[in-house]
Amino acid sequence: MPANFEFLQGQMEYTLFANACLEAERVLATSPAMAAVGSRKAFELAVKWVYSADNTITMPYKDNLQSLIHEPSFRFAIDNRTWSKLPYIIKLGNLAVHTEKAISRSDAILSLASLFEFIQWIDYCYGANYEERHFNEGNIPAEKVIIDEAKIREKDSLIEQKDSEIEALRAKIAAMSEQLTANKEQNKEERQFTSEDISEFLTR
Repeated sequence: MPANFEFLQGQMEYTLFANACLEAERVLATSPAMAAVGSRKAFELAVKWVYSADNTITMPYKDNLQSLIHEPSFRFAIDNRTWSKLPYIIKLGNLAVHTEKAISRSDAILSLASLFEFIQWIDYCYGANYEERHFNEGNIPAEKVIIDEAKIREKDSLIEQKDSEIEALRAKIAAMSEQLTANKEQNKEERQFTSEDISEFLTR
């Protein structure tokens, strides 16, 4: 079975965050803590993508991740049940990087599932090839991979991505923002997006 985030491969408009999502899912079998770190980084890149893509969302005075997700034009653009899952991705990623607290597999999976729902929301609003998808724990790759946890903690990221690369990709998306913003309202009228009930997810 393809991994949950595999649908992002080959979609050029999602280059900014696609690899980060795939890597976060790929390392879960090896280290739930590093999956949590990766999920937070992928989420940060995806949030920055939205700010670049959507002219109706205003950059706050501070551009740290907490400020970005609480900025009203961002927060109220998103289904409330989906938005309520987003702070958890940040919290768990920060715990994994900055403390020695053990991160359980189920906690890391919840972070990945919340990330997946946010990416689905992006695709629902802005994607050219959207289809409704649901996170499936059984699709997470089971193969273990070799990772350098100390290096990941130091960089706060699973992937090698220079700031200049990130800014260049954001600029490309910003150049398409007029079209992406215009498409959003029509897409929301014509497409279906369902926020997952967290209590149901936890009891699966």
